[in-house]
Amino acid sequence: MRARTVLLGLGLLGLGAVALGAQSRGRPGWLRRLPSPAPHILTFELGGHVGRPEIRRMAETVLAAFDRFESVDMLVVLPEFTGLTPAAALDLEGLKAGFRSLGKVRRYAVVEPPKIAALMIETSDWFMPVQARTFPLTQRDAAEAWVARR
Repeated sequence: MRARTVLLGLGLLGLGAVALGAQSRGRPGWLRRLPSPAPHILTFELGGHVGRPEIRRMAETVLAAFDRFESVDMLVVLPEFTGLTPAAALDLEGLKAGFRSLGKVRRYAVVEPPKIAALMIETSDWFMPVQARTFPLTQRDAAEAWVARR
């Protein structure tokens, strides 16, 4: 139980850092569900300054996949991501999806993450039961292949 509490705390801290450190460039946020090579692979693109509606839609999709599959793989592409609103970072459905992901996500690839998020993702293997990697936008094909590898 203590390990889960620590992980939840680290996750909240990370979300807060991304939300507070991000700068809105006046561009509204967006979320797109992208095609994937298999039903258990969830592929999303987020960009702009992402708000609660986008995080809520993503969380609902992820939670439904957790109910449907024993494990899922995720690819998140952030080509023009400028951050999260505080409401998005603290959305209860988003937090629930993040917490449930600890036992459900096998591989997690993020393409073009902000620097602080990249650092957190690259070090998460040390304390979370998920294989996580980051990729530059120029290696998106490699990220897709890595996530799809069984």
